[in-house]
Amino acid sequence: MARTLWDALGEIDDKRGRKGRQYALQSVLGISIAAMLAGSNDLIAIFRWGRRLKPEALRLFGIESGKAPCHATYHYFFQALDADAVSRTLGTFARGEAEVRHVAIDGKTLKGSRRLDAKAVHVLSAFATELSAVIGDLTVAPDQNEITAAMVLLKGLPLDGAIITGDAIFTQKEICRHIRDRNGHYLFTVKDNQPHLRNDIATAFGDLSPLGRSAA
Repeated sequence: MARTLWDALGEIDDKRGRKGRQYALQSVLGISIAAMLAGSNDLIAIFRWGRRLKPEALRLFGIESGKAPCHATYHYFFQALDADAVSRTLGTFARGEAEVRHVAIDGKTLKGSRRLDAKAVHVLSAFATELSAVIGDLTVAPDQNEITAAMVLLKGLPLDGAIITGDAIFTQKEICRHIRDRNGHYLFTVKDNQPHLRNDIATAFGDLSPLGRSAA
């Protein structure tokens, strides 16, 4: 039998205390995903979508009581949820048994994620072009940069035979060496902030390089 998304959600570790587990992680996350696919874009909308489910529909989400979670349940649930663990599980599910041939890595700051004096949430993602799906992402801590986060992200990806692309920030010896050690390939941008590397590339390719022709 094929592994389903419901099966994958059941594999995520629940970090909540025993008193906070009135509803299973699989159930709350399953309802939340279904609600968002139906157009819900905040906790109130998710709560309202879930409350409209009939008892027979709730049973499909593993809820036998016939009563959907309240708004506060979603609030505390997502506060305790290990987002990186969810990302790893969903990435593995999206990848399945497919061969990953091209992965683009990129970092984005999430719009509307800033709260009070805290910084906005910045996420580094790995997008598999053949699958049209994100197969891995992680939150970049405020005291961390994308270079350090990229090393952590790449360690959890299948790199054998894959081509990894990204912008100039990932043009680092450690990142390139890690990809090659895992039998992968890379294609990164080189800009003027790395003048020696840029000049070496121009020299190595000579007249075949736009850099070489412009210098001549």
